[in-house]
Amino acid sequence: MKIHRIKISIVLLLLAVCGTVFISCRKNGQPSWDTQILAPIVNANLSINDLVTSNYIKSNPADSSVSLVYTDSLYNINVITIPNYDTLFNYISPFSTTVNPGHPIVPGIPKTTTYSTGTAHLKKAVIQSGYINLYIINALNQTTDYFYTVTSATLNGNPLRVYLSVPPNTKKTFQASLAGYTVDFTGPAHNSYNQVTTNFQVDLDSSAGPLAITPGDTLGYANISFTNVIPYYAKGYFGTDTSSYSASNVAFPVFSKIVAGNLNLQNVDVNFTLSNGVGVDARVTLNGLTSFNSRTNTTVNLTDNGVINSTINVSRATETHNPASPVIPTVTTFDINPTNSNILAWLDNLPTNVGYAVHLETDPLGNVSGDNDFVYNTYGINANINIKIPLSLIATNLTLADTLAVNFAGSGPAQNVKSGKLTIYASNGFPFSAGLQMYLLNQNNVVADSIFIPAQTIASGNVNAISGKVTSPQNSVLTISLDAFHTQELINTKTAILYAKFNMGSSPSTYRDIYSYYQLGLKMVANFDYKVN
Repeated sequence: MKIHRIKISIVLLLLAVCGTVFISCRKNGQPSWDTQILAPIVNANLSINDLVTSNYIKSNPADSSVSLVYTDSLYNINVITIPNYDTLFNYISPFSTTVNPGHPIVPGIPKTTTYSTGTAHLKKAVIQSGYINLYIINALNQTTDYFYTVTSATLNGNPLRVYLSVPPNTKKTFQASLAGYTVDFTGPAHNSYNQVTTNFQVDLDSSAGPLAITPGDTLGYANISFTNVIPYYAKGYFGTDTSSYSASNVAFPVFSKIVAGNLNLQNVDVNFTLSNGVGVDARVTLNGLTSFNSRTNTTVNLTDNGVINSTINVSRATETHNPASPVIPTVTTFDINPTNSNILAWLDNLPTNVGYAVHLETDPLGNVSGDNDFVYNTYGINANINIKIPLSLIATNLTLADTLAVNFAGSGPAQNVKSGKLTIYASNGFPFSAGLQMYLLNQNNVVADSIFIPAQTIASGNVNAISGKVTSPQNSVLTISLDAFHTQELINTKTAILYAKFNMGSSPSTYRDIYSYYQLGLKMVANFDYKVN
């Protein structure tokens, strides 16, 4: 939409020139003169891109017919997480000894810890992000060096090793990133699962003096945790699991410019796609898909013969071992159309939001892969809805809104305004009539006034009775008289909202196709009466 704004300062310059002529005619007193000023305030051409959210408009190159095309992911589910992990080391000496500088106080002690992952058998993971956190208390009177090694976690062939030097009688914390490490969960003998192998050692710092130890001395205390661990890749058996997911307020922006009225669509092409990018078999049940219109507070539940409340078996994805494209998802598509569902009523509700409820069961047949389930964090089990709406429709009081910029603020003689008149010149190339209403916003963007009479309408374009196409635009002229108060409101306004209410005119029950070249041209001219002193 192109909107041209004009200030009155140019017109005031003309008035000043005229004023010099009037001054030369003065005799006694201060005479005043009435004058009129014509000023265009809006000049716009509205196409279908202005009337409906343009991001979703697609034009057919063959005949310029228009469709709304919308694709979105309703949900995306990843089936594997790695839980946080905590371990505590607290070593108390059972005997007396003396430790020399640079020697172990607590010799390296291997430890194998089993993760609690329910029925899952985790065998391998590549970590995308996460942290290892150390909290150390050195209760000795010498500096000690702490070494913590996760022997089953490697990066470029090197195990994860954390070193921390702690002064005497001091508490110290340390955090290191786990990103990029590959973790082998098969244990020391590589024949198990869910196991992490570590080694903890405490040395007397080489700069310290000899350390005398007596029975009961705390030799080393450490709390070690793994937090916020997110795998890029995981492999194993992920276990039979059931989960439910729902959302009630997913934005649906296709009809965001429509603020009132009814839209009756002739046809629609919708498909619901389940894509499984995970190496597990799954059963998916879509328990509901709702259309909610927040403007009218109405809800329409989708009903159909093959998707809603039907259990759908989805086969596992295929792993390619190609880093550029590691997964080939399994895709299952279901068509939703007017013959097997109420999808037309679902869309005619003009939803502002959609809601869904889904039930997911993974590995329903158990460990049929032999611990070879896999998942990449960029792939999941997701459901997409793909909508194509040919714009063949019936419009009944279908109201669309758009914001316009106008600017008369700061004009010199605004306080001398007497009255005004607005004239709207319209050229309508759409197959429906239009009623206009303009609301003026104040400086707080709150509606301050309305200046149009709803009864005045713009005639629809001239339609060929056989093809249903508009053969030529039809011109209309609307006039609105304004008193001094309403004219002042207009002059003081910088922003206005234009409401256009569309109806099918003489053929209220006939579907009309919309074409990309259809336009509604609007030119609004203000005629202001001023008193010039």
